[in-house]
Amino acid sequence: MNRLLLTVLLFTAMFTAHAAEPLPLEYFIKHGDYLNLSLAPDGKHIAARVQYDGRVYLAILQTEDMKAVGGIRPADKDIIHTVNWVTNERILYEYAEKQTNLDSPVPTGELYAMNIDGSQRELLYGYRASDSRADSRLSNKDSTLASQEILSFLDDDDRNILIAEYPWSRVGNTYYNDHKRAPTISKLDIFTGKKRKVEVLPHGYSRALASKSGEVRFMSWVDENNNGYSAYRKDNDSEWISLEKVFGEVEGLFPQGSSDDNKFVYLSGRHGPEEIYTLYSLNLETGEYKRIFADHTTDIENYILDKNGMPAVGIIFPNTSKYVYAATKSRISDVHKMLTDAFKGQTVNIVSRTKDEKTLLVHVSSDVNPGEYYLFNSETFGARFIWANSSWIDPRTLLKMQPIVVPTEDGEKVHGYLTLPPRRSTERKPPLVVVIHGGPHQAGTRDYWDYDAETQLLANRGYAVLRVNFRGSDGYGKRFERLGYREWGGAMIKDVNDSVKWSIEQGYVDGSRVCAYGASYGGYAALMVAVREPELYQCTVGYVGIYDLSYMHSESDIPTIWGGESYLEKVIGSDSAVLAEFSPIYHADKIEANVMLIHGSKDRRVPEINAEALFEKLTSLGKDPVYLQYSQAGHGVYDESNRQELYQGLLDFLGTNLK
Repeated sequence: MNRLLLTVLLFTAMFTAHAAEPLPLEYFIKHGDYLNLSLAPDGKHIAARVQYDGRVYLAILQTEDMKAVGGIRPADKDIIHTVNWVTNERILYEYAEKQTNLDSPVPTGELYAMNIDGSQRELLYGYRASDSRADSRLSNKDSTLASQEILSFLDDDDRNILIAEYPWSRVGNTYYNDHKRAPTISKLDIFTGKKRKVEVLPHGYSRALASKSGEVRFMSWVDENNNGYSAYRKDNDSEWISLEKVFGEVEGLFPQGSSDDNKFVYLSGRHGPEEIYTLYSLNLETGEYKRIFADHTTDIENYILDKNGMPAVGIIFPNTSKYVYAATKSRISDVHKMLTDAFKGQTVNIVSRTKDEKTLLVHVSSDVNPGEYYLFNSETFGARFIWANSSWIDPRTLLKMQPIVVPTEDGEKVHGYLTLPPRRSTERKPPLVVVIHGGPHQAGTRDYWDYDAETQLLANRGYAVLRVNFRGSDGYGKRFERLGYREWGGAMIKDVNDSVKWSIEQGYVDGSRVCAYGASYGGYAALMVAVREPELYQCTVGYVGIYDLSYMHSESDIPTIWGGESYLEKVIGSDSAVLAEFSPIYHADKIEANVMLIHGSKDRRVPEINAEALFEKLTSLGKDPVYLQYSQAGHGVYDESNRQELYQGLLDFLGTNLK
């Protein structure tokens, strides 16, 4: 323990806080450098996805000295999308490719493999995988119009893995996985790409759970009304039976993983009146199931497995990050508690480990720490610093996110975060930018106590930044999420405006200098808050926002995806009068704030017609909005040169309106 604390203290002593100074814009708009790292099973090498000059490389590093011994350099603007160790010598990886009509790389669904020395590199699976020749009818592998997911690395088989194949459907000239066709389970040779079909699952939009030996005994699926189901079978030759019929009162639980000894499976589900997302264990011999973690008031956001493959540590964000531990004692829980003591006030996650669990790869982050990696020896308790993500940023220049709780008129509690810039007592209060998150009603669509580049950029430029988890946000239980259904332009917007007024009333910010900003739903909300409270905002910025809710039904790609129509009916409905009442474009005359619109021409989720129509409407009213349009961007701008222009434009707009 002493050695671990000494290592951490020596590193963090360099980062005592001081007042933020203006930093170059590119510090905040560049994509991170070390995106993620993973340990080889024997711990002798690390696979790293490293970003540089617009590309994401794969680097193979020796753990002992971090010397590069191999890797992959993608073609121009392509990226390495995922990396997995399959043996000590062989890795699997996926590309995302830069396409001519989009600025962001798109995953291809293909799977590649190579040895760590670069030998035996092979495209194993995908739509270009065929090795047949025009002069031969012999082929070791075929091209497949599908995406794949690794289900099991098959511990007892050094040559094959088990995958799920998700067939593509064709719409016009485009192929994509619309989830309507049932997945195929196959064995795939990691050296030749030869595959053997094992079975076809009985449902579309389904997911199989496989053991380390390749047994598929659990599956779950979602129907087109977004109802979820789970099923079990005794072995691969048995019929699928509803999970409830086999194990009794397990309705609403969905299998997520199984123990290495095959005696337990862990499932996700909801608990209590708030319907908090948590995890359950199911004993396959006795049929007994129970909650893994004690009471927690917000959803499990992430978890760490023990040596038997069962959840041992849950990570939650009621305000800052907190932890809950499984009742079953484990070595990994003890180690994690030790690490949290050493890295106080930060989020500690064990992201990779050796097969013998002697060496752990630990990721540490916080609101003022973009992320650091440490190698931890679980026997000697020694920790060695490996790398800091966004390494060009000095954490001393970043500003803390303060958790807040805002009571609502109807008795709810809205959680959020307020970041304040440094201010001398003689200076006036800072202007406020409320940054509204996207989604909503989907996993991960909430604000977290974590490093956020937009928040830090705005705070670095002297703005107070408010982020609000309004009703409808994820993370606070299903009941709280449901409060946002069909309230996109109602109670959800009121939560944001009430939180802004609360920040003003508490004396934190200058109430005469307020701007709203958000993307996707947040872009919509940035306009709607100014519709509902015109006198509250001096400016508002909509980034890839929806401004006519009827376009969600007629123009968005959501109705074309599995369960999309059902989702829209549930969360916004189809009543034209209500959709118009909740659409900014039909209330443009009420907007007193100056408006900036940002949109990508290739956006399929929220097509550009939204921004074009609102721009025309505002212009006809003499309001002259600023409009940044990006011809190659989709649902968000990826290209760093365009991001430079976008955020400089945003800063200029804020500077003009919040003087």
